[in-house]
Amino acid sequence: MLAPPALLLADGRFPGGGHAHSGGLEAAVADGSIDPGRLFPTLQAFVAGRLATTGAIDAWLAASACGGADESELDAEADARCPSPALRLASRRLGRGLRRAAARSFPVVAGGPGEHHPVVVGVVARAAGLEPDDAAQLAVHHLVAGAVSAAVRLLPVDAADAMAVAMGLSALSAEVAAAGCAAAARPLCEGPAWSAPLVELRAELHARWEVRLFAS
Repeated sequence: MLAPPALLLADGRFPGGGHAHSGGLEAAVADGSIDPGRLFPTLQAFVAGRLATTGAIDAWLAASACGGADESELDAEADARCPSPALRLASRRLGRGLRRAAARSFPVVAGGPGEHHPVVVGVVARAAGLEPDDAAQLAVHHLVAGAVSAAVRLLPVDAADAMAVAMGLSALSAEVAAAGCAAAARPLCEGPAWSAPLVELRAELHARWEVRLFAS
């Protein structure tokens, strides 16, 4: 069970900047991959795909950072697993936003070398007295909650229906977080390196849009 600090960090009202990012959902809606008439299967497939690829990496990075791994090394590992410049920029913006907000409660996290969001998630979790498995769960929660929250703003769907998608992915989310935490116990060179080429391609196209609702 998550401790109170983790619940506060997972709250969508925590001012880390996540509300400005859709996690790739806006681009997926634009190309028709997310169908409002078939919301549950299409949105669930999108989020499940993110969980199994980038989500697994995020959980590992967060758990590793929470466990005390070097932030600079983890940031380099994050870069190596993210070939999209647009996604790198989005991750760093989210990381800086989270670090800035968290530093008001945990001054020790201010000014660290790590910028990628999942790395900062782990750093903040450690400062809050949490464990690596908590950090992995927080990283996974951010991915899932960000996508379903963005769906409500992008599509004519009921928030309860969108949240039902997140609830339907609870078992997979727990599995991904547990695997990320287990991987954090191994050398960094053995960390997961899954790829999501379509997400990366969409991110590059999305970054060139003149008008968009979300930063990513």
